[in-house]
Parts: sequence; structure tokens; C-alpha cells
Amino acid sequence: MEISVHNQVSQSRKQVSLFRPYCAAAPGSNHLRDAMVLFSQGQLMGARQIQDDQPIGFSLGWQPGQLPTDPCPCTLTIDPIPGACYRFSVPSYQAVVWLLEVCRSGARHPIGEQVADMPQTFWTQLFSA
Repeated sequence: MEISVHNQVSQSRKQVSLFRPYCAAAPGSNHLRDAMVLFSQGQLMGARQIQDDQPIGFSLGWQPGQLPTDPCPCTLTIDPIPGACYRFSVPSYQAVVWLLEVCRSGARHPIGEQVADMPQTFWTQLFSA
């Protein structure tokens, strides 16, 4: 069992080292380890606040790439809207950069008080493509 945990930690450190040059200038880059853990999970459920309305729930899933430039196929499902499912692909490092922002904004709030949301750059890039 210890060997398995040791291998996972070793693999995680290697991935952080591989992604660091691509993410070092991004806001929240000091949360790279947390973002890589989230990236390896392949899913984020959250909510997007739209002005004064109720938050809109979403589910974002992805296939994590091993290398920063590997394609990262993603699927975004907007929960309250039937059939609202968007499929797209970005380089893996881009997904990690977005997750850095998620981790950074979560670090500014006490646990349990904030539902995860993707950064504005994610939403702008997704809906302007």
C-alpha cells in the first residue's frame, strides 16, 4: 500500500514540474499542486452567478492529459437547461490554468461558504468561440 501512495505522490510531483512552466505566470500559480489534484479528478460541479438571479448549476468534466500540450476533451453541462451540453477541447495546460483560478478563489473563502465557479476567462472563451 505504501508503494502505491509513494508512486502517486511521485507522479503528482512530476506532473507539477511538467506543468509549472506553462502555468507560472497565471494568477493563482501558487495553487498549482491543488489545481493538479483537481485536474486529475476530471470533474467539477459548480454554479455560476448571473447578476441578481439564482446561480445556475453546471457540471464540467474532462479527460486529463499527461503532458501540458496533450488535448483535454471537455464536456460542460448546464444543469437546469435540458440538452445544454457543450463539448470542446483545449490543451491540458489551459484547463489547469482555469483550475488555478478556481483554487485561488476557493482559498480566499472559508470552506463551505462558496460553490465553485469557473473563472470569467473560461466563460468568455467558451461562448465566444
